[in-house]
Amino acid sequence: MLRFAIAAAAAALAAGCAQINPETPPGASYAINCPSGQLEFCFAKAKELCPKGYDVVQLRRNQDSIMMAVAPDRLVVKCHGQ
Repeated sequence: MLRFAIAAAAAALAAGCAQINPETPPGASYAINCPSGQLEFCFAKAKELCPKGYDVVQLRRNQDSIMMAVAPDRLVVKCHGQ
């Protein structure tokens, strides 16, 4: 039960966060992970990281309910002017 409570607390803290993934594909500026079903956090982070704008290189949404619980959505962008 304690493990579940700790995991739930960690998920709640991470829910509003978008994180830069260190594994950025070639030709891209950033790969951004965000909680499944909350791509708006990825797009907000891209706007923050790329003030001159960006192009979307890749967008991955998890549609499977099992995967949504364990794998984040991912947005890969190429910033203008970089």
